Amino acid sequence: MTIAVIGLWQLGETYSAGLAELGHAVIGIDEDAAVVKGLSEGIPPLGEAGLEALLAKNIKEGRLRYSTDMGEIKKCEVVWFTFDTPVDDHDDVQMAIIYAALDKAIPHLMEDVVFVMTSQVPVGTSEKVIATIHAKRPEMKVRYVYTPENLRLGDAVRCFFEPGRIVIGTNEVAARETVEKIFSPLHAEIIAMSVPSAEMAKHALNAFLATSLSFINDIADVCEAKGADVVDVVRALRSDPRIGKGAFLGAGLGFSGGTLGRDLRALGAAAKESHISVPVITSAWEKNAGREKALAERFTQLLGGVNGKKIAVFGVTYKAGTTTLRRSRSIEFAARLCASGATVVLQDPHAIASEVAAMTELPFFTDPYEAAAGCDGIVVATPWPEFKEIDFSHLAAACHPKAVIFDTNNFLYNEYEEKIKDAGLIYRGVGRQ
Repeated sequence: MTIAVIGLWQLGETYSAGLAELGHAVIGIDEDAAVVKGLSEGIPPLGEAGLEALLAKNIKEGRLRYSTDMGEIKKCEVVWFTFDTPVDDHDDVQMAIIYAALDKAIPHLMEDVVFVMTSQVPVGTSEKVIATIHAKRPEMKVRYVYTPENLRLGDAVRCFFEPGRIVIGTNEVAARETVEKIFSPLHAEIIAMSVPSAEMAKHALNAFLATSLSFINDIADVCEAKGADVVDVVRALRSDPRIGKGAFLGAGLGFSGGTLGRDLRALGAAAKESHISVPVITSAWEKNAGREKALAERFTQLLGGVNGKKIAVFGVTYKAGTTTLRRSRSIEFAARLCASGATVVLQDPHAIASEVAAMTELPFFTDPYEAAAGCDGIVVATPWPEFKEIDFSHLAAACHPKAVIFDTNNFLYNEYEEKIKDAGLIYRGVGRQ
């Protein structure tokens, strides 16, 4: 099939390359000329493992190209919206970019086009999109599908090709069959449902994950107060088959990046419109919203105050496995310490220095030992695997004596007995004594 993929950041770059690899002729479209130029040369706007090779292969074989011209969709049987929907500082979704692109796309849609929405949108959005298309092109039949994405930053290509299951929301049998055919080489389970149910399925999945994180952070706080160890508690929870080994139970700084928060806020807004109380969902968001402040206060207590002290924050990307700084909790944490009078430096093995500089004026290092020079404390904020390979004796020599390592994800707890304690550093995790 000939498919237009509109919106080319993490979601669009992966879907355009992935759909081409499945054998379709794909035109990726975005108004950002720099993004289009980069992708045309095989350079994605956001790095993902295996993506550059996928781009190069499919561009060379003629299945994939990129353009800034929305008129290209006149040739396409399928039009696929893949914007990474932005959120504001409160995780509320900002839909302007999607509606603006929709207005520009509508005049070019071919008759009987299959219109697929994969962007992260609030429940009820699809109804508005369909109504907008019908209002502007009343003579045209559009077959609409909402299929939520299931990509993870840093692991997007694998997630695309190994989805586990694919949710297809549509009221059109022919549209469902078209999307099933597109994805058929993946041999994934297809779960078909109505459009509103598919929108809610995405909200529910992310809200469940977000609630798991807020729940375990509550448990961590009580563990710490009562002398229990949240790492052991999580082991017990995951051993129960009703919960499972893959349960989202990492105590720490909380979720960031906007993805999980966006769905909590969207569900909260939908419930409010219908005069429904959803205290579990609203509390999960509120717990997370206060998490960074709570851990900053704990770290301040560990150091006996941070005013006048030097602190290094290790890990500034919003999660391991990606270079993106979108809604990074690490940078928010660093800013809070600065406001309390600390001198703060940043370190990350993979963050792009120019992008860090665009977000903050704090000094940035890729070398952990340079960052740690003269530090009273180190905050391990993003669990990069490289941090387990640090020579902690070398690190201790760079720091002030008895410097504190505050591990906000309990990522280094195995290294404590083997490496950190012997180096003379003080180690503290979250939800542990």
